[in-house]
Amino acid sequence: MQEKRDDIKLWRDQGMHGGMEILRARCYEHSYPPHFHDEFVIAAFARGAQRTRICRQQGIAAAGTVMVIMPGEVHTGEAVERDEGWDYCAFYPSASLVNQIADTVIGGKGELNFGQEGMRHNPLLAQQMLQASAVMLQSPDAVEKECALFQVLNALLRQQGERTVKGELQSAMRADIRQAVDFLHSEYHQPLAVSEIAAAAGLSEFHFMRMFHKHTGLSVHQYLTQIRLMRAKHMLSLGRDAAQTANDVGFFDQSHFIKKFRAHFGITPGAFAAASLQ
Repeated sequence: MQEKRDDIKLWRDQGMHGGMEILRARCYEHSYPPHFHDEFVIAAFARGAQRTRICRQQGIAAAGTVMVIMPGEVHTGEAVERDEGWDYCAFYPSASLVNQIADTVIGGKGELNFGQEGMRHNPLLAQQMLQASAVMLQSPDAVEKECALFQVLNALLRQQGERTVKGELQSAMRADIRQAVDFLHSEYHQPLAVSEIAAAAGLSEFHFMRMFHKHTGLSVHQYLTQIRLMRAKHMLSLGRDAAQTANDVGFFDQSHFIKKFRAHFGITPGAFAAASLQ
């Protein structure tokens, strides 16, 4: 009988358009807390079922599902049945890369989006994505890997991509909350207090915390942790020491850093760094 344990492989391929993360995972116990990515999340599901929430919309991704999450959209993920778990792959291409390909594939003007449905049952595309992720994990040939990625993004954009000229899917972030977000991106490595962040927004502390969660989907602490973890991943992919990275991005100690990193990404900082440097 196969042992039912999490097996998560996440790595950054430095040769893919300035560095792109790719994931292949079999999950049972692991659950992803609310988080976001600066890049697109494009995932395909091979087995089992994942319960997910994307910007407060809930759904279940079963085998044959293709999921597209826009940059900045808060989402979660956990097994529908722990004994069954779920297998999937995911690509994290930058918005600039996806838009460059969209310009050649679908053309048009306006914001690129994939409609209101974040998940669609598309077994053929899901299988193509799973095969492409295997190529990216195993092949030493950079040309083969880039072709596999382009074929996946080309097919996805042709089938599901569109341009929206009027009526954006999401309203723009309030200027004061944007100021707070910019402050967090600038000062994430420093010890911070809510009063400092609220002052950057020009709001009282409690009103700021309520407005921040309303507009971002995360608490101030969750958002700050997310920024620190994203910066840490970049440093680790460049060969930085994990302990020094933890200190540089603002974590109190290495054990706290490891705990948060594993919770968000399913692997330790050391495992991510080793996979990214291969």
